Amino acid sequence: MSWNVAGLSKTVQRIDQNYGNDAMRRKAPSAVIGEFLRRHQADIFCVQESKIPLSQLESRSEPLQCAHVEGYESFWSCCVDTSKRGFNGVTTYVEKGMVASADSRPLGSPDLDNQGRCVMTDHGEFVIFNVYVPAGGGQPLSYKMKFLNALRRAMKRQRDQYHKKVILAGDLNISHGKKDVHWASLCLDIDQLCQEVELLSPGQLVKDLPEWKLQLAKAWPKIEATLQTKKVVPVQTTNPRTNQQFEKYRMTVEVDGKQVFLGGYEESPRHCEHYFDFGPSYYECDDSKERILAEKKNMIDVQTVAELMEKVAGITWEVEHQRKIAASYGKRSEVAPPRKWLNEILHRDGMVDTFRHFYPDAEGRFTCWDQFRNRRYENEGARIDYTIVDESLLKYVQKGNVTGLRCSCFGKHDPNSEEAALCATTANGRFQAVPFNGGGIVEATQEALDSQFGEKHTGMIYTPPSFSDHIATSLLLDDTCCSFGLTLQENDKTTRAAQPHKKLRTISSFFGAASATTCLEGGVKKITGNSVTASSKPPPAKKKRTMHDFLAKPAIKGEAGAKSNVCESSNVATKLTASAMASSSTNFATSINDRKPLKNNGNSKKTAIPKNSIRNFFN
Repeated sequence: MSWNVAGLSKTVQRIDQNYGNDAMRRKAPSAVIGEFLRRHQADIFCVQESKIPLSQLESRSEPLQCAHVEGYESFWSCCVDTSKRGFNGVTTYVEKGMVASADSRPLGSPDLDNQGRCVMTDHGEFVIFNVYVPAGGGQPLSYKMKFLNALRRAMKRQRDQYHKKVILAGDLNISHGKKDVHWASLCLDIDQLCQEVELLSPGQLVKDLPEWKLQLAKAWPKIEATLQTKKVVPVQTTNPRTNQQFEKYRMTVEVDGKQVFLGGYEESPRHCEHYFDFGPSYYECDDSKERILAEKKNMIDVQTVAELMEKVAGITWEVEHQRKIAASYGKRSEVAPPRKWLNEILHRDGMVDTFRHFYPDAEGRFTCWDQFRNRRYENEGARIDYTIVDESLLKYVQKGNVTGLRCSCFGKHDPNSEEAALCATTANGRFQAVPFNGGGIVEATQEALDSQFGEKHTGMIYTPPSFSDHIATSLLLDDTCCSFGLTLQENDKTTRAAQPHKKLRTISSFFGAASATTCLEGGVKKITGNSVTASSKPPPAKKKRTMHDFLAKPAIKGEAGAKSNVCESSNVATKLTASAMASSSTNFATSINDRKPLKNNGNSKKTAIPKNSIRNFFN
């Protein structure tokens, strides 16, 4: 199971709110997380955008002790880039006995690994790269491509040097084909369409070209001239429920002497400019320093073209007409570097998109929506989350005993249809849109929340919108490719670095926190600042002992010297406590240069499992 949770702290609180109970909380704060994973039958759980700071893991103050889930090992790559702390982060939970080692810095580049976007886990026969790829608008395209190219090299290294099969799971921030985006996001090649009109003789126009092409070619010169008057202006918006005001931004143009708004409300002027910049774009390749075309001129999505036609040329294209245009002429960019990268790993590196392998014709099956604009409830989203496997693993991938792609429409629609996808996205209408008068996401019924659980399968898991703006993806593998009874290489330095929550704490940090947490057998105990405090004064200098002190008789009860013995007894107790803590932690001493992934030599220890049984990975 792989899921961009858009902040693990919020998601686990939601899970606890909807599925926790007092008995679980008495057992351990994280018990509800373990129960949630077991209900999903997830042996391996890849999380993106965990956003848990490294300091919380090291101090064991993470929400619901989510690093310590009974029965699971967890591996973390946190963002340590000082300019982006509190962002990104990826986490992989693995059932104990199913993982040999981990690497939280597998890309081999500090500026990439410091952002906490990739963690690799070794499972004997195969490795899993859990990734959160940079979004196109968040950072320059050159950085996104640097990340993707480093990821591709890291996957190739595992195949070539360690003979591992590779699984790539996570949020790739790439929508691959036409079916992976809403129809309104498909692009029209304006220059090509206008050229078709120019090349035809006047007598051919009416009979050989549809009317909308003629309208577009005629209106486009005026539209281009109008776009020269673009201007971003601030606008005030008001929450009708709270009357709180916010400053947003919108794009304006001048049409026949009047100011006309284009597009929607945006968070910054840069976003407005980005959506209405139709010129060609380039990026500089980090490796070759070559200037590479990233987008052709005038590749514009159908919805925006329709808006320009109406507001500038006064010609309205009805929604159904727009859909037909998109179906016949809509495109995905042929030159977009991230999409070309995905094509490369699928066609040249021999990887397989498992969802499209089983459901090549499914329409409207998206994994992410803009929830600020209520897009999930209309199913206007994109598929940007994937589980991709090496072709050599494909024979172990199972479709699962699932019917209707979890449509929630009870056979009313073809499972491959957009209508069925809308049913699945909204739990057959049980997930409700946010009211425009404010108030936040409408709380779903327990029945609607429980619709996320179901049979093990390869596909999608429609997690509730209150948990994240993404849903989860799932992959089901046959047991015969899985190694069981693996021993975690806790002496491996890279594995240790991926488990900062297991870091040995000093006695001073253990007692010094104002509200520290200590793990006890059978539960968790809080030590508050009122019960244990740490002195801010430095300890007194140790007095040098003279020969007289050495030979002097020990103080007896009731004498002045007894006080020092009490203090020494306290010191002994402190040392014993530190010793007990140290004995409960693993002694790590291996150099990073000594680390090697577990090689697949055919002798991996396995438990006795029937060959025809199926075990669920990622769900």
